[in-house]
Amino acid sequence: MACEHCVKSVKEALGEINGVKVLDVKIGSAEVEAENDSVLNEIKEKLDDAGYDLV
Repeated sequence: MACEHCVKSVKEALGEINGVKVLDVKIGSAEVEAENDSVLNEIKEKLDDAGYDLV
């Protein structure tokens, strides 16, 4: 993420996932709380769809 538009895009993408609570999103990182590990693939897919990589 390189700008506030990126931050907004990532925050919205992560916010669409059931079982995930977005704690913080800032340029270069995002912090989430997941109900369980099974949502990890969905997080990766949503970020991929938004044009960002999960690292």
